[in-house]
Amino acid sequence: MVDTEPDFGPNEIRSYLQVNGWTPVDGGPLAELWSLPGLSDEVVLVPLKPGAPDFAKRVHILLNDLARVETQGVRTVHDAIATVYNDVTDLRAAHPSMSDGSIPLEAGYELFVSAKRLRVASAAATIRRQGHFRNFPPRAREQAREVRLGQTRRGSYIVPIISQARSPIEVYSPGQSNIDADIEEILFDRRVTATMSRALGVLEELATGDREPTPSEINDSVGEGVSYELCQALAKVVNTDSVGTLDVSFNWSRVAAAPSGAPQRVEFNHEAIETVDIVARQLKTRTYARQHLIYGVVTDLSRQPDDDDGRVGVRTLLQRRSRIVWMHLPPPVYRVAVRCHDEGIPVRVQGVLTSPPGGHAFMDVSDFGPDPSLPLSEAPG
Repeated sequence: MVDTEPDFGPNEIRSYLQVNGWTPVDGGPLAELWSLPGLSDEVVLVPLKPGAPDFAKRVHILLNDLARVETQGVRTVHDAIATVYNDVTDLRAAHPSMSDGSIPLEAGYELFVSAKRLRVASAAATIRRQGHFRNFPPRAREQAREVRLGQTRRGSYIVPIISQARSPIEVYSPGQSNIDADIEEILFDRRVTATMSRALGVLEELATGDREPTPSEINDSVGEGVSYELCQALAKVVNTDSVGTLDVSFNWSRVAAAPSGAPQRVEFNHEAIETVDIVARQLKTRTYARQHLIYGVVTDLSRQPDDDDGRVGVRTLLQRRSRIVWMHLPPPVYRVAVRCHDEGIPVRVQGVLTSPPGGHAFMDVSDFGPDPSLPLSEAPG
């Protein structure tokens, strides 16, 4: 049984129950009754007042009821409710010598440090695509201070990285002209996790192929978020003598649909890291064009019948300030912008950004489309 105070509230409990098929059947301001269709005798009570003297007691009873119905451990149910609004990325170091669930000090140190390095490198690639950063954007460095680490778990040795996630259906609407900076900060966390997942997936493909990756393939991987710093973060862990493999699992929030095309799990062993080192060396020594990424909503559309291109304005955050970035898009891409505007779909735009102080921000666009890290979802929030 979980004896500590619950680190979640009624909203997390309701969301967890809803995504697991439970429905509310009765209730008032103090508590609600929820039932599971198909099991007419199974009804649980959800306390609604976190400040009530018996709130923790009622939550403990609820956890035990759910653990019994779902045939899971109480701690498992507790953690699932506590992270229902979060993405959880598990870093797992494995080696035959770790059969007792412990890890050598050096390997453990590198695993924790690499958790930070992976996150910062992914945050940097979420802001701009660059083969070798040398100096990370300040916003990327802040990521390591904003995400949390969960309790380490057995299973060789697992370190969970906990980051925020929300369904965009809660925050975007058709024709929306403004964005909320606080909400964008939450969505940035999900975008970083999606970047990490895709970048590691591409790197795994390069590292497990039957030949050495070509310069062209390595160059293309930068567009997916691969960087020298990301490669180094992996190599630092796997190159320790006591670690045989490092696998990374992405457990996406149940209330925000998983990003399309993002792998759920990737794995790197010593042989794969040899290829990762090859990729890292090329990324460090070659010069790559820097491409910025912005995220936001389409707010302005202008195109006359005889115009070659359409003029589009995207409301986004630049230096954490709400700004409109202007761009010209050819007819097929302009039609995508119109659809995203009319349906309230968030967009991701990649290109060369010009943002003079006090002047209009403009982007020379190389890629425009719906934000792939935030697929619209009907999951509850």
